[in-house]
Amino acid sequence: MRRNIILDCDPGIDDAVALAIAAAHREELKLLAITTVAGNQTIDRVTNNALKLVNFLGIKDVPVARGSAAPLIREVIPAEDVRGSTGLGDCLLPETGKAPASEQGVVFLADTILKLPQGETVTLVPTGPLTNIALLLKVFPQVKKRIDLICLMGGAAVGGNVTATGEFNIWQDPEAAQIVFHSGIPIVMCGLDVTNYCGFTETQIREMLENPNPVVHAYGEMTDFYLRSRPYCRGSIAAIHDAVTVTWLMHPEWFRGREMQVEVDCSEGQNRGMTVCDFREWAQPEKRSGVTVLLEADTEKIQKFWLEALYSYQN
Repeated sequence: MRRNIILDCDPGIDDAVALAIAAAHREELKLLAITTVAGNQTIDRVTNNALKLVNFLGIKDVPVARGSAAPLIREVIPAEDVRGSTGLGDCLLPETGKAPASEQGVVFLADTILKLPQGETVTLVPTGPLTNIALLLKVFPQVKKRIDLICLMGGAAVGGNVTATGEFNIWQDPEAAQIVFHSGIPIVMCGLDVTNYCGFTETQIREMLENPNPVVHAYGEMTDFYLRSRPYCRGSIAAIHDAVTVTWLMHPEWFRGREMQVEVDCSEGQNRGMTVCDFREWAQPEKRSGVTVLLEADTEKIQKFWLEALYSYQN
């Protein structure tokens, strides 16, 4: 069946790739809406990027709503060093006259979910900080019964990127992440354990840059920025973290994971944002939080799938 999804994002180069893959598979994924959240860049910039992307990718019918401008209790700290001043590296997308469908992203999320036809549910796909999702679940708890799954990019069973133990999305708003992980809704956590190893090679990026197709070339410009960013280059590839979420939705057989309890360190210490994943299968199984943590992925199949999606655009 075609899966209803809402993409909650902070575009962001890898968010842009995730959106392109989802848009290329609209027979499998019904993209109901996009909501934005401050993270990779300020809320103004990521919302502007989302509006430009839906225009550029030919999905103008998908509404974009402006979401949270800051974490629940902290200040937003954009990541210009790894994603550029606009959030999309050196890529300048065409301007668009499209305006946000709403300036109240959390309310827009609730309305969209609660207006679904009887019997239908939605999958939330957050690829940025979890601020909007946490607010949604706290302010509008009645939506929980209409959400079948949250497939998010964030966290790690081992290690971090913004710090030794904290992954950027979770570190940006750890309090929101703790709320979401304990929501009772089934969650698939696409963390650094797999996303660090899913990406494009330098050769593939160079080939995109040389391609005359406007979409392919633009994504070459975006991902080329990662080649100059140490946190995003893992050996021979530039990691495209956020795109793992939509890939899992269509091809879960390419991944291996385990359900486990996940706690988030919300302290101000060196472990802020750490996702503490309990691998002990015998430890209090009745308290497991319903989080499936992805640990392995078939990276070659994923890479091929992404390239086929980008090259399918006929602009």
